[in-house]
Amino acid sequence: MTHTHIAIRYTRTPTPEEHLQIITTSEHPLLTNLKGKQGTFLSNTTLDEYVKAELLHDDFTLTQDSKRQLLTLSSGERRKLLFDHLLKGNPQFLVIVNPFDSLDVKNVAELKARLTTLSKDIPIIQFFSRTDEIMPYAQYLLKLEDNTCVIQPISEFLLEVQNKPTLNFNNPLPKPISESKNTLPIELIDLKKVNVSYNDKSILNNITWCIKQGEFWELKGENGTGKSTLVTMIIGDNPKAYGQNVFLFGKKRGSGETVWDIKQNIGYFTPSMMHLFKGQHSALNMVISGLKDSIGLYTKPTDLEVNLAKQWLQLIGLDTIKNTNYYYLSETNKRLILICRAMIKHPLLLILDEPTVGLDDQGASMFINLVQKISKESNTAILYVSHKTEPELKPSFIFQLERTEKGSIGNIIIPK
Repeated sequence: MTHTHIAIRYTRTPTPEEHLQIITTSEHPLLTNLKGKQGTFLSNTTLDEYVKAELLHDDFTLTQDSKRQLLTLSSGERRKLLFDHLLKGNPQFLVIVNPFDSLDVKNVAELKARLTTLSKDIPIIQFFSRTDEIMPYAQYLLKLEDNTCVIQPISEFLLEVQNKPTLNFNNPLPKPISESKNTLPIELIDLKKVNVSYNDKSILNNITWCIKQGEFWELKGENGTGKSTLVTMIIGDNPKAYGQNVFLFGKKRGSGETVWDIKQNIGYFTPSMMHLFKGQHSALNMVISGLKDSIGLYTKPTDLEVNLAKQWLQLIGLDTIKNTNYYYLSETNKRLILICRAMIKHPLLLILDEPTVGLDDQGASMFINLVQKISKESNTAILYVSHKTEPELKPSFIFQLERTEKGSIGNIIIPK
């Protein structure tokens, strides 16, 4: 039996659940095989519910055959457990929502193989953000127009996407209000023979790594190799740094500096931060809040601060929506604004952790172009953490974590 497989571009509104309600009641001839049937979701939202149940109610549904908790597993390991559990229910169709987010190359290949095999047995609806992640078995793209399903061949959609222009940032990068007068070391982050273990399991083994002013680094490694552990040590959130040769902005960790002393030198962004910014704040005030280190703006800014924030919005082409509520902006515009917020003070170090997860092709391209511009036109060092290879990203150095029996080791690679 041949099944119809649908791809749908992911949006916040309507949600995948709202899409599904319309699809399973549609009279469209390509969708009648889904009418009235029950499906199941392979998504981060579904996985988060199991994590919450485990934390709050000791419900170990996904991990009952192991001794580890979900939060101690890598993204790939969690996704595998969820997939296995969902298939035990023999769903009549499967809905997958950005299934490859935060997965390394190996785990992506394994999940794609499993989905391809499953596609022979049941229909699969895939919500995607990046076109290179659309599964090859998907035949049609579905759009909702006035609660009506509009369907076109995938080949037509891909041709349309290829012809879309990408925004370039032509204005110069705005300068900070004042240059730092502090005498700071050239070596911002310096790790010397660092080791980290949890519950007698070695995570990092003999890590030696130095990030200097203005350098552009990419941190890479498979799921579970310790990338997040390294990042938390750099931003001052990991107590495992104490007693080791971890030097942050010229001071050895544990020598009397506070977490605030460390973080005032860092601009940080990860998509998981997005839930923090739900207040009634304009796009302009969100950028200004980077000067105050607050989530939103609660004090009257000076004219100088307002003008600087406007320059940043002009840079990313959003000056015409400066008074629009940040919460209602597109995902791409939200992230561009948060990068401006992080950069408005020109921090010594900008950390971007999986920053393009959930963005479409055009949004990811714009984001990467802005990162490249920051690298070229500022003295801010950049640490870019990701599994996904972005062709337009051009770091000067790569720190590659490789798993061994004694924990992950680090290798420095200079891209050609």
